[in-house]
Amino acid sequence: MTEDSPDLDLAPLTIALSKLTEDLARKIVQDRLPGLVEKMVEQMARDIIAQVAEKVARELVLEQAEAAVQKEIERLTAEV
Repeated sequence: MTEDSPDLDLAPLTIALSKLTEDLARKIVQDRLPGLVEKMVEQMARDIIAQVAEKVARELVLEQAEAAVQKEIERLTAEV
């Protein structure tokens, strides 16, 4: 077939290929998107949990250190 064939209409083939491509893309997205979203949500949750755990641990250590220092100050003050 050459470009000189005026009776060859490629429109139906083009439409069919476009539809096939669209259907295939839609199927891939429907199959893969839930898993990708789930992985993203899990990673975000892990990151948030790690940040919260680090903050809580830091605050607890600070509170415990402050309490220990205060207790030592009171002990030393009572000795004087």
